[in-house]
Amino acid sequence: MSKTASATANHTDSNAKNTSVNPPHYLMWFRRDLRIHDNTALAALCERANADNAQLSAVFFLTPAQWQAHDMSLAQVDHISRTLPLLAQHLQEQLNVTLIVQVCLSFSDCIDALTTLCKDNAISCIMTNHEYEGNEINRDEQLNERLTKDDIEFVRWHDQCILPPQSITTNDDSMYQVFTPFYKKWRQTLDVSDLQLHTAAGVNEKQNDELTLAKNSASSVKEIENLGRAVMNDYQKTLQSTEALQHVNMEAQLTQARDAYPAGEATACQRLEEFAAEDINDYDVSRDMPSLQATSQLSAYLTIGAISPRLCYVQASKVQEKLHGNDGDNDDINRWISELAWRDFYRHVLVDKPALIRHQAYKDETDKQINWSYHEESFKAWCVGKTGVPLVDAAMRCLNATGFMHNRLRMVTAMFLTKDLLIDWRLGERYFMQQLIDGDFASNNGGWQWSASTGTDSAPYFRIMNPFSQAKTHDTDGTFIKTWLPELKSIPTNVLHSEDKLRKALGKGGQFADLDYPVPMVEHKKARQLAIAEFKK
Repeated sequence: MSKTASATANHTDSNAKNTSVNPPHYLMWFRRDLRIHDNTALAALCERANADNAQLSAVFFLTPAQWQAHDMSLAQVDHISRTLPLLAQHLQEQLNVTLIVQVCLSFSDCIDALTTLCKDNAISCIMTNHEYEGNEINRDEQLNERLTKDDIEFVRWHDQCILPPQSITTNDDSMYQVFTPFYKKWRQTLDVSDLQLHTAAGVNEKQNDELTLAKNSASSVKEIENLGRAVMNDYQKTLQSTEALQHVNMEAQLTQARDAYPAGEATACQRLEEFAAEDINDYDVSRDMPSLQATSQLSAYLTIGAISPRLCYVQASKVQEKLHGNDGDNDDINRWISELAWRDFYRHVLVDKPALIRHQAYKDETDKQINWSYHEESFKAWCVGKTGVPLVDAAMRCLNATGFMHNRLRMVTAMFLTKDLLIDWRLGERYFMQQLIDGDFASNNGGWQWSASTGTDSAPYFRIMNPFSQAKTHDTDGTFIKTWLPELKSIPTNVLHSEDKLRKALGKGGQFADLDYPVPMVEHKKARQLAIAEFKK
């Protein structure tokens, strides 16, 4: 293990000796880190297991009730279920480790299940990687109390971020409230640090001991595949019975997501290599064009931990050095690296302000002064893509159909909901989580509060994106809009990108009045003035 990783471990005595006659038995608990390469906890535990000649097993819990409470999307549940059999296979082949997958409806059930698993299999140490959300932290603390009573070690490592929370602070040791100075110090720290990728070595001990498992568990690749599919199918049935999601064709969405995001660490690493070789040098400009496949398409893999953010940073840095040497620089590569830093930033913010997980705004005083709307029909029109604003509607229909939305469009749609319609950002934040294959709380919450001007480093309230000018700039020929709104294929782009012309063309007696598409539900100029007046209060 690297010195960096060892320094970020959160445990009391990882060198405690096992005094039992039989070889010790250790357990890796996978969460949002479904990979072998550069997995901090896994590498550390393999090293220790080899040193102690210990047996090593691994576990992952499918927690559908908890996932639903956290609004996890069907596409993401499916992505996890597709990834687990591959992880199990690679753990066995590469590390000689058996993966146990068990269904536990809630986090509290996980505590009981882990305690039982340890007792039944004489497990003396569990290692895992930190999660930073409130329920997850409470779960870990409760588990630690239970395990301590049984003299079982519980060791946690920082792994989700390139640099761990609380490692990048101001001169007075407080969290940065603005991204730019955070990013500057983040880059400076990485420039002088020895960032290492962690390699997990196969364990020495032959895994011949039969594991004692609960009834709702699986340990073979085929059993894990079947169990994951069963949980996913039940999850889908539950969501399909939800009235607010009746407009989503979930089967079609799953088909799109599976085609766009094949499961597994190998696929994620290949995608990173291809992006670094082909597209990263055009990223700064091309990333804003939703009709292009110019982004890395790695966010869904990063969210479930199928690829390491450190590996992404290291790969980008290698390209930078190869092309420009130590003295050169590249705006495209730096822009992509800054996106990795944004991911770190929002996790650091969450650790600093844990109340964010309880729906509190970062700028709580601003949030409480806004007379947010909860108009159901307006919100539904936004959800289903029938606002009469082409770029917004195309983006929302794309989200509903694929489980993914381009980053610029996330800003445009979020700002339309929170500024043009003045609808509470929490409603949009939740809807995105329910649909996005790459949804994670920290980044989603941070992005929504940025758009709503209630968050850290948020856009000033008077900076309100005009969805028509955004379409003109970033979908100039209307390719993206007409792909998702085929009913508008006959409308010239100069009309699509002009609110006044479109309103006239769609209105009574207009050239396109017979199209099955609504007139824009609000006038952007007036809505902008109302929003500014509301925030000025």
